Amino acid sequence: DIAGNPQESFMTLVKYPNFVSEEWSHVLTWDLFLGRWIWLDGLRRGIFTPHSVLLCNLIGPPGLLLHLATCLVTGKGLPGNEAEEEEL
Repeated sequence: DIAGNPQESFMTLVKYPNFVSEEWSHVLTWDLFLGRWIWLDGLRRGIFTPHSVLLCNLIGPPGLLLHLATCLVTGKGLPGNEAEEEEL
């Protein structure tokens, strides 16, 4: 019964090339590109980001949500708003 053993379930899935391809594209997208974007956004706007980048590298989407929450809590606004402010 693999339902009660997540590690065994994952090892079973890794045997399939399609799963490996999907998992690798997920890792590249979230861990590298989005993690880098969060880090660069933090540098550009002076926002503390190590916790968001770490969470993004570990489990993906919650890292982005944490970064957006950090932006709001610090009063910096959501990413992308600074271009609109410069036009005014």
